[in-house]
Amino acid sequence: MFDLIWKNIVRRKNQSILTIAITAITIFTFVLFFGVFITMRQGLSESADRLGADAIIIPSTANANGYELLYTSNPENEYMSIDVMKQVEKLDGVEKISPQFFSQTIDGSCCDFGMEMRLVGFDPNSDFVVKSLLNQKDYEELTDQDIILGGEFTDYVGKTARVLDTPFHVGGELYPTGTGLDKTIFLKIDRARQITKDAENLNVLPEGVDPSTLISAVMVKLDGSITPDKFAHDFIFSGIDAQCISTTDTVAALQTQLAGISKIIFGIWLALLAVAVLALVGRFNALAKDRKKEIGLMRAIGVQKKQVFMLIIGEACTMALAGGAAGSIAAGLCLSPVMNMIQTTFMLPPAVWNIGMTILSGVLGVVLSLVICFCAAINSAIKSASLEPQTAITQGEVN
Repeated sequence: MFDLIWKNIVRRKNQSILTIAITAITIFTFVLFFGVFITMRQGLSESADRLGADAIIIPSTANANGYELLYTSNPENEYMSIDVMKQVEKLDGVEKISPQFFSQTIDGSCCDFGMEMRLVGFDPNSDFVVKSLLNQKDYEELTDQDIILGGEFTDYVGKTARVLDTPFHVGGELYPTGTGLDKTIFLKIDRARQITKDAENLNVLPEGVDPSTLISAVMVKLDGSITPDKFAHDFIFSGIDAQCISTTDTVAALQTQLAGISKIIFGIWLALLAVAVLALVGRFNALAKDRKKEIGLMRAIGVQKKQVFMLIIGEACTMALAGGAAGSIAAGLCLSPVMNMIQTTFMLPPAVWNIGMTILSGVLGVVLSLVICFCAAINSAIKSASLEPQTAITQGEVN
């Protein structure tokens, strides 16, 4: 049976290619949409789980929004007095706080990474963000000569890297988070202040101010007695000269963006699916009409109705497999550039695309192609199988 199915497909080459192409385009758009949606959704979920902080306190003069702080590695060199941390610690619902000091590398020969990146000084004693993300480490206790790299930098642990013309031992590496943490360099807060002050070509500190009295952010962990949104609301009336960013607000805003984008893409895909199904139904009906005499001759020599039905469905499913596989592979190849474009345009966080997602998307694409072609071909298969030999021969033409 398969040999006959294959010969029929090859014999009608142009018609078969057209059917496969329609299926491939439909599956391409589905797999692309599904891959982008699942990856972005996972990125948001992982980001929310791994951020650790429920709220972030930043200087009142800072222009950075929640997205820039949480999901990009853009340097934001804003500072406030360390006294803010003591004031935040006294607020209701605060369980833990940890200060951070922001600086940056320079796009030049001073650094081994060759681009501007966020440099974050943190306090290892009070930190609850960086510590929870450590993938591997090469130190007993973080020293002034150690740095920790974000999850995008691999195979650096145990090696030496220059940051602002200062050699450091790469003592650790973070898990990938799908956020700006992946492209961030972490080191002890006092060391970050010192190398920022000493860097000849980096003028980010307020003139005449001792950097030891400055911080850029306070990471806040709540004790559960208050929600991040309520904490951010109460912070406004606390009189503290700073801003409070609720991480849940930022994640929720990005989820809203993702939902809006998904609805648009899904609507377009449904329209394309409807057009594809109608086109395939037309293709299979026309094919069945052209093959009436051929089917009549087959029935006349003893081929059963069930076999005719299986022959037509088998041809449809074989072309569906070819179209589904082609569409899935093409979508997999296009997924990365499309995701980059969406992230740039709509400011969504990235996520890690892995082999499991690739296989899942491909399998779903092939299954969907089989379902579409089966549904499109079943009516013509039933009609063809129901034809009596004499009627089919007198009404049809042999191709």
